[in-house]
Amino acid sequence: MQSGRFARRLSRVRGTASNCTVITAALLLTFVPAAGASAETEVPAADPPPPVCLESVPGIGPTTWSKVPLLSTQLIVAVSTSRRTDENTFQRWEKAAGCWTQVSSWWSLNGFNGWHERPWTGSLRSPIGVFSLTDTGGRLRNPGTSMRYHYGPKRYERGGYKISYPVQLYNYVIAINYNRRIGKPPRNTNQPDRTTGSGYWIHQRGLGSTRGCVSLTKSQLVTTLRWLQPTALPHIIMGPTRSVSS
Repeated sequence: MQSGRFARRLSRVRGTASNCTVITAALLLTFVPAAGASAETEVPAADPPPPVCLESVPGIGPTTWSKVPLLSTQLIVAVSTSRRTDENTFQRWEKAAGCWTQVSSWWSLNGFNGWHERPWTGSLRSPIGVFSLTDTGGRLRNPGTSMRYHYGPKRYERGGYKISYPVQLYNYVIAINYNRRIGKPPRNTNQPDRTTGSGYWIHQRGLGSTRGCVSLTKSQLVTTLRWLQPTALPHIIMGPTRSVSS
């Protein structure tokens, strides 16, 4: 379902959703030989800079960070500059030998109305907080993830929404464990708390903002699914910068 803002966003190729880039610049180094140097002079390659060992993810405050389990070694961070924006930077981080390293950083979309600590059904807002990731699924067969995968060609079609373009948003989905029963398929609607929203996923992007989910391109979503490992206890930190930096 799109809003009035949909028309002015078509040129940006955005994503629609359910109730649910950062472009890495290539650095060109040009060697200029010193005076008198021959063109055939062999210049030794410079040693690469030593890797930086990060004990935590930059921009994440101590209160938020304390909610990430110590044994977690995979982390997704979806952070926006404003509480009211539907855009975020979606980063993947992994931990090895006590050090966190950024794996990727992409431009992504979230709820049309931004973020909220307790988004309700129809609010068009995404939940703020730290949530585990345990269950995946989709209308297509498992693309190679080792996470629990619920294959449902009929269960993950178009969700009953009127979508007038040939994009299946739920080819693959990753359930965000906000107000859902962990271990159940993402499509399970028996949420624990009926006073707040549920059914928030990471899914494929359409042409506009989402109803509260986070959306990626199909290739980014498949890459994320294949990267996630249940033994790594993956979590997602999501929300505006001001909230997650506390």
